Amino acid sequence: MRIEVIRLREDRPVTLTSYILDASTEIAWKRRPAVIICPGGGFTFTSDREAEPVALVFLSKGYHTFVLRYSTESMGVSKVYPDVVVELANAIVTIRRNADKWNIDPSKIAIVGFSAGGTVVALYSVNWHRDWLSKLVNAPKEALKPSAAILAYPVVDFVTMNEVTKNNRNTPAAGVLFKMMSLALGSSKFTENDLRELSATYHVDENTPPTFIWTTADDDVVPVESIISYVNALARNKIPFEFHVFERGTHGLSLADKTTASNPEQINPTVAKWVELALSWLERHLST
Repeated sequence: MRIEVIRLREDRPVTLTSYILDASTEIAWKRRPAVIICPGGGFTFTSDREAEPVALVFLSKGYHTFVLRYSTESMGVSKVYPDVVVELANAIVTIRRNADKWNIDPSKIAIVGFSAGGTVVALYSVNWHRDWLSKLVNAPKEALKPSAAILAYPVVDFVTMNEVTKNNRNTPAAGVLFKMMSLALGSSKFTENDLRELSATYHVDENTPPTFIWTTADDDVVPVESIISYVNALARNKIPFEFHVFERGTHGLSLADKTTASNPEQINPTVAKWVELALSWLERHLST
């Protein structure tokens, strides 16, 4: 296996860490699919718990994997949008440009996001074909297309989060909404239009890739109602999707086992089944 940290920007430590399986004459599978993982962290940082451990799971199933450390407050950045979307675009372009070198099938690149990383992946899913993104990356739209998306307890609808929390601004969800919107815009003042602009739910169209989504019903950071609205948008636009809501589980479970747990609450064998479900779904969508 080859591990390399690729610097995507000169002005801040935005990196793409590659985990490339070695080619072997004993293995018929040469051109492998790739998976890009975007950890969560509320735009304040990118979580280690949702980075390398997740990459290694996909790696064990034959995927070349990459972890994107996109722009966050921890890098001294006060405004992260649209930078985070552009950085994911640059990651995909980098992988496609090195497809021969890394033995990657350029037509099979999936993107995976957790929490705020799910925001990045969802916003990318609904914007990859837009003219503005193609111009900023200086690449044709075909080079930016994702094959599939996997979203874990993603922040995809700030409008609904605002509605759910408007009567109690002291909830964890309200705090996340305010912090993420402030960091996305670089300002603590935002309008209803700002909430809608940064909510992937309201920009889903026929170009959105097939999507696998999971969350828990009692997540007090990202209300399940806000994720259901994204699923409804996928359904309205006839985008293939699979959606799982587990009854119980705290926010930020990652793999939901001891390999990513910092406390006992983050070990949840029932929720841990999402990994097998997602891998099965992804194999179906990337086998065509």
